[in-house]
Amino acid sequence: MIRSLKQTRAFATAAPIASKRTGDQIAATPAAIKSVSKAANGVRIATLDSRGPVSSLAIVVGAGSRHEAAPGAAHLLKAALVRARPGDNVVRTVREFELRGNTLATAVSREHTLIASAFLRDDLVDVVPSLLAQLFNPSFQPYEFLDAIPGVEAETAAALEDAPTRVLDTVHQLAFRRGLGNSLFASPEALHHLKRADLQAFAAANFTADNIAVVGSGISHNELEALVNASFEGVAVPSTAARSVAPSAYYGGEARIAGSGASHVAIAFKSNGFSNAKAHATGLVLRAVLDGSHRVKWGQSSGATGLLAKAAANGTTVSAFQNTYSDAGLFGLYIQGNASNVKSVAQKSIEAVKTATSSVSDADLTRAKKIAIVDYELNQTRDELVVDIGRQVLATGSFSTSAEVAQEISRVSAQDVAQAAQALLASKSSVVSYGNLNQLPYADEL
Repeated sequence: MIRSLKQTRAFATAAPIASKRTGDQIAATPAAIKSVSKAANGVRIATLDSRGPVSSLAIVVGAGSRHEAAPGAAHLLKAALVRARPGDNVVRTVREFELRGNTLATAVSREHTLIASAFLRDDLVDVVPSLLAQLFNPSFQPYEFLDAIPGVEAETAAALEDAPTRVLDTVHQLAFRRGLGNSLFASPEALHHLKRADLQAFAAANFTADNIAVVGSGISHNELEALVNASFEGVAVPSTAARSVAPSAYYGGEARIAGSGASHVAIAFKSNGFSNAKAHATGLVLRAVLDGSHRVKWGQSSGATGLLAKAAANGTTVSAFQNTYSDAGLFGLYIQGNASNVKSVAQKSIEAVKTATSSVSDADLTRAKKIAIVDYELNQTRDELVVDIGRQVLATGSFSTSAEVAQEISRVSAQDVAQAAQALLASKSSVVSYGNLNQLPYADEL
């Protein structure tokens, strides 16, 4: 959107309006209605009803690349999740969503697979049975998976051509090796070896009642619960997952990838999962203490307020990132720019983390808390909200609203931040370099 900066003379010379602040603004708008329950068969149901006209519904399954027995199974199943049902065809399904003006999407992450839709509130009665019918579709026709393979290959190629995506995927492989270290993307080799039986086994092991959450935003909980119970009538859903998920173990290491264009270096450390509310909030604040980037349109690329601002150089930026999962996480620094000064920027960035272990001022902490709350809320888009609720419900049985996360953030102390930074530096780093390897430093040089 382009806004005119032209002002009238009368406006420009008008006296400012006097105002007096009487206290802090309210922390949140009037609370949405938060509800969590279980369907008759044990499937979890969670809603956050803001009572608006548009609703979002997602069926979140705890089945991602972490849970693969055959590499690439989660990615391919995601691509073929919407397919022909016995006595029906996929064209009708897609056309019905289009005619109603609803959306239909599938997604996969390291820990979850989901199918979701956004629609007007009155269409809930049609969307619930449609999504559940797709998720528990017993038809696994070979041609549908063969038809999905070219699209999966294209997604993998496009994703891995993007340097940040490739670097972060490799960081996970170094950090966790297996489980959370499994690539999100099905390689051509993996697709070549995948069989329809692998996908059926993946679904059978993971699509179970205790591993599924039906999540709604802008939806009446009682109405959703009734529709879920009705839709599951006659559908046999195993009650418990037939799988064994090993706890995430952190390893660390170094990988170097030759590439063209700008240089990229990611330095990641072991951190906590989102299930630990205090540790998660502390990580959000630590990231804000370090990273002040992207606060204003006209600001510096690496910001001006975070500790990392002084580490950046001309043509080279640095930011902090945090990836959290049910039982583990990664906290790191991402450097992008000229290969000639990446080493100095990386060294200064690590010094900035060391600074956070001992000297975070009250002013910096207060500002960081505000940044953490704002950033968390901005990331809670309509699509991300239902995903976040789903992963929390599957991991802990409940979920925290944005207001509750804000309260947790407000309780973080300077000592909490210092201890979190110390814990990061105590772990072995996972370092990935991408670009001109003749110029990029090795991990032990940082």
